[in-house]
Amino acid sequence: MISPKYSLTHYYLGLNTLSGAKKAPHIVNLYLDYTCPFSAKLFLKLFQTVIPNLQKKHPDAFQFVFVNAIQPWHPNSIFLGEFALAYAKLLRENPRGDEHESFWKFNKAVFENQKQFYDNSNIRLTRNEIYGQIYDVVSKELNLHVDKDKLLAELKIKEGGEPANEGNGATVDVKYFTRYQRTVGVHVTPSVTVDGIVDSSVSSGSSEDELIKVFESKL
Repeated sequence: MISPKYSLTHYYLGLNTLSGAKKAPHIVNLYLDYTCPFSAKLFLKLFQTVIPNLQKKHPDAFQFVFVNAIQPWHPNSIFLGEFALAYAKLLRENPRGDEHESFWKFNKAVFENQKQFYDNSNIRLTRNEIYGQIYDVVSKELNLHVDKDKLLAELKIKEGGEPANEGNGATVDVKYFTRYQRTVGVHVTPSVTVDGIVDSSVSSGSSEDELIKVFESKL
């Protein structure tokens, strides 16, 4: 599982929920890319139906973990990944108690609007303008609880001066998730591991009921 550093945002079950659990949950890592249509299809099934039903039938039996698996052949996925990680960073730095809910709802909003970030959808925008576009698109769906200027300040690349390749406030986290993905050998999105083992039966083409049965077979 990814570093506990990200537990307040990337883990589905919050720490308060797990503190009352009778046993440790099964760990389900979701390796997803924001502009991969199959990642969107799977995430929305899981988030809207499968995970809530599993939580109702088998309370705290599964800890779903969102793993930012950025696929570089989708250029906007890099910017979306940076935005998501900068957003998660600010949520953790200013905790309200609902950081994981905010981050997962953010992911839902991105996946529901991912076509606005396909290759030819914003080709005329600069990198810094795309960060602003992401905020505007997502904030129409939900309250991010993070100031726009503060979030964009984490991301925007300064113009002018000597050539520099220092990245932005999300670069450290992007490197972490890239190294993690390479270390565990995951190359395809969506990919799902259950307790560290890739389960190819978890497919974006499966129905919600089929997915529930797959996870229940792990109990």
